[in-house]
Amino acid sequence: MPTVHKMLSSPLMCAPVGPWSNAIEIIPGARYIFTAGLVGDKPDGTFDTDIFSQTEQTFRNLVSILHAGGMNLDHVVKLSVYLSDLANQPRYAEARSAALGNRRPAMSLFEVASLAAPALLIEIEAIAAKHD
Repeated sequence: MPTVHKMLSSPLMCAPVGPWSNAIEIIPGARYIFTAGLVGDKPDGTFDTDIFSQTEQTFRNLVSILHAGGMNLDHVVKLSVYLSDLANQPRYAEARSAALGNRRPAMSLFEVASLAAPALLIEIEAIAAKHD
């Protein structure tokens, strides 16, 4: 399967300071999946109360929806991550690293005043691309 994207960098800017890319270029002819904001709800609708578990479940939910579209985490080119408390970032980063391994999608991280429900600590949107 050919690679559908390549990481872009510039000598005129600082390299990423974390496990992400500054930019991703998509090769023409790819199809895309754009997710809604995914959260750490389990199939029964319940949530764990800690950021690590919610992040793990959010990535499981992302994998599930990507599989429904014939893709997997290797196809993710962009993540937008929303945390209700930036103090949760270190534990989120641990769970993200476990889920993504060496993958380096472009990523934005935001602290928000609240998410859709008080129990939510994280929400992730993703864009994935794949050649068929």
